[in-house]
Amino acid sequence: MTANTPPGARDGAEVAAAAATPAGSYLRVVGVSKDFADCRALEQVDLEVGKGEIFALLGASGCGKSTLLRVLAGFETPSEGHVILDGEPLDALPPHRRPVNMMFQSYALFPHMSVEKNIAFGLKQEGLRRAEIAERVVEMLTLVRMGEYARRKPDQLSGGQQQRVALARSLIKRPKLLLLDEPMGALDRKLRAQMQIEVVDILRRLGVTCLMVTHDQDEAMTMAGRIAIMERGRIRQVGAPAEVYEKPSCRYSAEFIGSVNLFEGRVSEQFPDHLLITSRSLPYPIRVGYAALVPDAAQVTLAVRPEKMSLSHSPPAQAHNKLSGVIERIAYFGSHSAYYLRTPSGQTVRGVLLNAQRQSGPRFVAGEQAWMAWEADAVVVLPA
Repeated sequence: MTANTPPGARDGAEVAAAAATPAGSYLRVVGVSKDFADCRALEQVDLEVGKGEIFALLGASGCGKSTLLRVLAGFETPSEGHVILDGEPLDALPPHRRPVNMMFQSYALFPHMSVEKNIAFGLKQEGLRRAEIAERVVEMLTLVRMGEYARRKPDQLSGGQQQRVALARSLIKRPKLLLLDEPMGALDRKLRAQMQIEVVDILRRLGVTCLMVTHDQDEAMTMAGRIAIMERGRIRQVGAPAEVYEKPSCRYSAEFIGSVNLFEGRVSEQFPDHLLITSRSLPYPIRVGYAALVPDAAQVTLAVRPEKMSLSHSPPAQAHNKLSGVIERIAYFGSHSAYYLRTPSGQTVRGVLLNAQRQSGPRFVAGEQAWMAWEADAVVVLPA
């Protein structure tokens, strides 16, 4: 492409190139940025989602996940980049012409309409025949198990029932992409856990491609096959729930998903199958159970999940990966207990023990001296 090529031709060529969807990709977000008057909400976001996949955007408030969802729905126009769905660019399509439906956190049900009329609304707007609308409404009512409530109004339904109606209304138009915006945010904790399983079951039975936005880690890890962790308009890591938890690629991912203990250190020795790290905050060296691509004497951050820690009253026999301190406090969660141990350097380290057996009394008490230890393969090396 030469400098004299008209801008419109260049734009068309860029869209055509972006639409050349790689095998396995159904939704592609290519170099999408979004500027508002006072900030850049999205920064060169690239994302690929497979057909039939349930994908989650996870991040703190203000990270850009809802803005990205609105770009996909057509409610926001990207400042740069393209969105391609099933090989077709969506950039020029307004929201009502996109094969995309969005379910909002508030559900946005029409209070004056019955359940069946709420579900049928989108099809009536499209002018489908009455018989076809009735058939598809019955299909959706059966799918979400709301047939006996078809004539009720939204204010006569529970939160979980309203969510089923909103989901049915989003699915009845058979969208190529379903967008869920904080889908469980309005539900109490127990109902939320139940509905997470139900919604996933419905989406998988229909084979719907779904992209959901949430700030709830448990929700993302329960519902999604893959997760993208976002920070300040950028995607920091993409992977399966186990991958982003067990193998965080950066400090932000490690701290955002679950709880983590972080130790700053320097590479002291490297071997073909392990590293040795020294840390000013720990009296004993840290052994990492794999070789990492870090230079000698490099400054690194080490991450160890609390459940990987063992707790004992006496010093562990191992020469590496151990520390001692005073138990500052204990938090009891029923299935497990969290122990917060203050080391001589002043760092607080968290360990988690399962309450697998009924105890007549506490195994450890606040104020006593204790030891923590962990295996070499429990350590993840992060960029400093």
